[in-house]
Amino acid sequence: MTGAVYRSTQTHRRFQRAVTIATLFLSLAVIIIAALQWRVADNKLRLDLFDRRYKVYDATRKFLSVILREANFTNPQLFEFYAGTSDAEFLFGADVTEHLEKIRKRAVHLQTAQKIYEPLPVGDERSKHVQAAHDDLLWLTDQITAISKTFAPYLGFANVRLRFWPSFKIFSTNR
Repeated sequence: MTGAVYRSTQTHRRFQRAVTIATLFLSLAVIIIAALQWRVADNKLRLDLFDRRYKVYDATRKFLSVILREANFTNPQLFEFYAGTSDAEFLFGADVTEHLEKIRKRAVHLQTAQKIYEPLPVGDERSKHVQAAHDDLLWLTDQITAISKTFAPYLGFANVRLRFWPSFKIFSTNR
């Protein structure tokens, strides 16, 4: 009987070791799956953020293209620009939001100067407003190339590239 008890105890110990090893492997598998899910979620967040940021960039580029092409813009085009860039403060740092604000102000100033000088007769007053509109137009047309530099830190390839391991910068603006 002691031989049977010994075999039973030995079998029980082997079974316990097998369960312990299986539990260890299962725990490792759960950790690996959790890490992979974290990586997928991080990459999806960065790609979604890129898409939303690119829409702001595209709205800005389109608005500046209209100004460059027509040397003017309509109120609906201005409202479309406002709508397309309204989320910028949540998606970018202060550098981009301040630049977008400068574009808005210069565009409105351009439109105001154009409306003021149109009915004026030729003279010093008209020339002053024509010069102001011209300066705003030059600045706005220069922004077609300048916005690429302003948006680049947020839209560059390094921000889109998929990562093998997620970033631990939880509150990073440039994500």
